Amino acid sequence: MADAQTTAVTDTFRVDKEACIACDACCQEFPEVFFMDTDDKANVVDNQQADLYNARTVVEICPTDAIHFSGELPEAEDLTTLEEVDGWELEWAKHRNLPENALERDRRYGRDFEVTEHEGYVLVELRLPTMVPALRDRFRYGLPEIMPEYGAHAYQQGSKLMLTAWVKDPKIRALAGTSNSFPSQFTKEFEIKRDIVGSVQRNDAHGIYQVVLFTDVETQMNWEWKAHFITTLCTSCGICERVCPTNAITSGDERFHIEPDLCINCSVCGVYCPFDAINDNSEILVEKIKPKQIPKAEVHEELCTGCRFCEDVCPFDAIGMKMDTENSFQLIAEVYAKKCTSCKLCEQVCIKDAIEVPRKHQFEDIGMSFMSYLTDDH
Repeated sequence: MADAQTTAVTDTFRVDKEACIACDACCQEFPEVFFMDTDDKANVVDNQQADLYNARTVVEICPTDAIHFSGELPEAEDLTTLEEVDGWELEWAKHRNLPENALERDRRYGRDFEVTEHEGYVLVELRLPTMVPALRDRFRYGLPEIMPEYGAHAYQQGSKLMLTAWVKDPKIRALAGTSNSFPSQFTKEFEIKRDIVGSVQRNDAHGIYQVVLFTDVETQMNWEWKAHFITTLCTSCGICERVCPTNAITSGDERFHIEPDLCINCSVCGVYCPFDAINDNSEILVEKIKPKQIPKAEVHEELCTGCRFCEDVCPFDAIGMKMDTENSFQLIAEVYAKKCTSCKLCEQVCIKDAIEVPRKHQFEDIGMSFMSYLTDDH
């Protein structure tokens, strides 16, 4: 929350509905002032608590200048209100004469993107900045090197796709005003030459913003992303990373990230997530299960032939072999329940249907990512 600003009772915010693009940035950052109305536009709440925030900070969060303030705007957030870091001059001296990172500079202007056409859709991928530029005040006030998550929103204007991205962190946004190569926001235009019937978009924790523009209704109705997705509800607790069977989840600056090429859509990350922060590849929330109720792998001993496929594929060493002394004296699989995470890898490789995880989620098909995992020396 920004520093409180003394504001007269009569000074209030209002929203220009025509300019609003329903990006939800103001509602997310300033819930005591704004909410999303039934017309999918931002609106001000009754008895808005405008004095809770610096009015300039509120106005500047809007990428389309749709927020207006009735009073005089205060000065922009001042970095000098922060405490200087001892010895910052030495660190700054190491960086001051280094060449600017050209790729990161292009990303601050929306120049690192790719547009590809596919059967039934057009994919626009924009790579957002991942590093805070090495400006003097970054070192002076101990600001992070890793760029905090950008806000981003896409919308159509006629035949054009408009994609706006902006610096959300107020301290980094104040830093943006100290350099000509660091705008606090940008808008990128894409000319779309095909008829669009709908779209979906998402902004992941590694700064990749994807917009899918559907060119036929059937593709839109049957659309699935390549992988599960961690939303902004993530608190970086790390549970999902520990239970992922393919090491597809890594930590980010503000939330964890799922690598699409490694994800097999097993949903185990969402099952363990205590904050309901993970959606599946159909954008449906994966509901958590209480730890003691998470089902573990079960072996149907009468079907098991001791082939060891399940033992070999288990990344958690949760499956071993034991001797079936009551019947044929052959080896059969045994599950160590405390190690099992319910990932279903064993179930997928068993050709005898001798092992299963009694969890509602079922794979529709194994998929290329799963096959790659199995064949890549695992």
